[in-house]
Amino acid sequence: MTAKPGTADGPAARPATPPPQASPTTPVAGTDGFSRLHPLTPFLRSWVIIGAFVATVGRDLATDITARAFGLTMIFLIPAAGTYGYCAWRFTRYRIERDGLRLDTGVLLRRTRYVRLDRLQSVDILQPLVARMAGLAILRLDLAGRERREHRERHDTDGGDSGSDLRYLSIGHAHRLRAELLASATGLASDTAEAPNRPPLAEVPPRRLIAAIALSPAPWVALFGAAAIAVPSLLTGTLAGVVGAIPLLGWLWHRTVRVFASGYPYLLSESPNGLRIDSGLLGRAHATIPPGRVQAISIRAPLLWRPFGWVTIRMNVAGNGPSVLLPVTRREDALTLVGALLPGVDVAAVELTRPPRRAVALAPLHWWVLACGADEQVFVSQHGLLHRHLDVIPHGKVQSIRLVANPLARLLRLADVHLDTTGGPVRVKAAQRDGDEALRLVIAQAERSRPSRDRSPPDRWLT
Repeated sequence: MTAKPGTADGPAARPATPPPQASPTTPVAGTDGFSRLHPLTPFLRSWVIIGAFVATVGRDLATDITARAFGLTMIFLIPAAGTYGYCAWRFTRYRIERDGLRLDTGVLLRRTRYVRLDRLQSVDILQPLVARMAGLAILRLDLAGRERREHRERHDTDGGDSGSDLRYLSIGHAHRLRAELLASATGLASDTAEAPNRPPLAEVPPRRLIAAIALSPAPWVALFGAAAIAVPSLLTGTLAGVVGAIPLLGWLWHRTVRVFASGYPYLLSESPNGLRIDSGLLGRAHATIPPGRVQAISIRAPLLWRPFGWVTIRMNVAGNGPSVLLPVTRREDALTLVGALLPGVDVAAVELTRPPRRAVALAPLHWWVLACGADEQVFVSQHGLLHRHLDVIPHGKVQSIRLVANPLARLLRLADVHLDTTGGPVRVKAAQRDGDEALRLVIAQAERSRPSRDRSPPDRWLT
């Protein structure tokens, strides 16, 4: 997955070429070069507002709000939502310029956002269910560093959509615009075709995914909890318990149907642009992770999955990339996949050592599980009793190293070594190590990380 200069896989000098001609599904740009979103965008935005309102008052409707009051509210809400959707569409336009994408939004308060191509981390295509039914998609641009933090702050304060999202475009135009942005980011001609997928690295069989969901404790906790609340209420002839069980039923839906809908079909493949993840049954997502953005990987084996040799793979990704690499797979396939993502790495060959026996005082149940080790490329740690974790972090991705020891650990001459990277589900830690050994681990890791960062492949296409 390493980019090669001078090809479609890596940067090259961009020749001066005329812009591609518009197809029937491509918005025609005006004389100023700006294009608008798909004409169906106002309708989709309107129904999102109406759906949010219905979901908000749904619980109160069962108790307090009358049908007449709800109907009168909808009579005013539907035109207002339609007007907002049209105005948002009418005043939103975009244009690809030499160094980035310019996006103008806002009805009363006009806002211009400029997405620099040299700060572009990924360009993903999302298709929520309603948008997929209409043949539309969302083009999501993930930025790096300070620009991403500014976007998050703006998103939190405004409460609106992502400032770098183009919602909605036709699915064909979304793919063409994505290819144009990626080509421009690599310095190629803007009409360069999108890099094709190579043979898939892994996929998730539906039967295995269903069995993995059934062997997870969360759905059963939600099911029995909802039954414990709702059944006594039904026996006494009241609806209060049924209404109170709605949150648990929502959690049950989230842990079963939604997990299956997001995990099947699930296809992991490699392309010259990086690692591609195509997933989703109802809403489709097409994500690309450029080379070098995977910061750390965790192979997690829940207790009830271990007799079948199943694991799930999670990862820390620079930016806003997906955190799940594979929802469920065999352990040997997971180790092979880690070797494909991190060329030359054999996790099974890394020798792991346990903490000293006196660590039993702090970890009486899972002392024998704790272990860590390193080779010339990665640091590996193991922990977890019910959910066994095997965490892997390349030396070049370590951003900081911490040695932590609470008073009781210091009394036992023990310490934890934390290897920090970007935010995500993976937390790499060598727990309950001997104090002198922990200090040696910190020094050795610092010496390994410095040259490894210099040899690491680029995180973005432009570099």
